[in-house]
Amino acid sequence: MMSKLSNESEMMSKLSNESEMMSKLSKESKQRLQQVFQCGQFIIRWGFIPTVLYLGFKRGADPGMPEPSVLSLLWG
Repeated sequence: MMSKLSNESEMMSKLSNESEMMSKLSKESKQRLQQVFQCGQFIIRWGFIPTVLYLGFKRGADPGMPEPSVLSLLWG
């Protein structure tokens, strides 16, 4: 029980240290970080489905199934 409380207090102190570090960053650094996160969010949103499709076509069909094609992808 005591170790759980000490772990929680350690986590809280780490979180407060991280928030202090964020407040110490300059305005330009914060803007750069925000831009990096926005770029990463854009890449994940628009790159996930094309990546899955690419990997599916690269792997090919399972045995006994027809080969995938772009038309079969569009028309089911």
